Amino acid sequence: MTTLSHIPRPQAERFEGKRSLFLVPNYVAPPGLPEEGQTLVERYWSDVRDAISNLERSLGAVRKVYHEMVSADGDDGIQQIEAVNPSASTLIRAMCQSTAEMRGLEDAELVAEHFDWYRVQMMGPSSQAVLTAAIEGYQHTLDKRFSNIAERISSDLGEGESAALFIREDHRVQFEGGVQVFYIAPPSLDALKRWLDGHFREGSGESAPSPIEEEGV
Repeated sequence: MTTLSHIPRPQAERFEGKRSLFLVPNYVAPPGLPEEGQTLVERYWSDVRDAISNLERSLGAVRKVYHEMVSADGDDGIQQIEAVNPSASTLIRAMCQSTAEMRGLEDAELVAEHFDWYRVQMMGPSSQAVLTAAIEGYQHTLDKRFSNIAERISSDLGEGESAALFIREDHRVQFEGGVQVFYIAPPSLDALKRWLDGHFREGSGESAPSPIEEEGV
């Protein structure tokens, strides 16, 4: 995987005819985030937009957009993004109004089951058997989701195409060898993570929650 901290422009001839995937870590602005945090989130997504534009100049325009938890194509998929990740929805809508197509990525029933197991854990069941079942169910559905994502991209992304994937940073998706992955990590990403971690530690004594778990479905 290629990590693009300062987003240098790759040599186009190295990737000609190959499948390119621009991997964008998902960070959502939780409700009630202070102005400083909101500003950092907006800066991050602005830098992501610039990074994608830079890559497109060398590797070709993004033709497909994938987003975790989204199961529908087109406008229906964009509406799902507006519900789970409003911070990125403006960027993604603009991409889909230009050269890209919104593509459904996940199985809706599997995503729903995954978050049902998460909610059971958050309820703090008194029964150890129920808690164990919830943890195991949560992990099983998470692993299955990651496997499905890899299979979906492998079958849907055509030769010579570029696509963008918006997904949690701690994902464990194993991409097919023929897919060249560019990990987008502008400097504003580290600044945002440090601020969020400090904010949540100060407020609750815990680190910032995963955007996936925070938003749910």
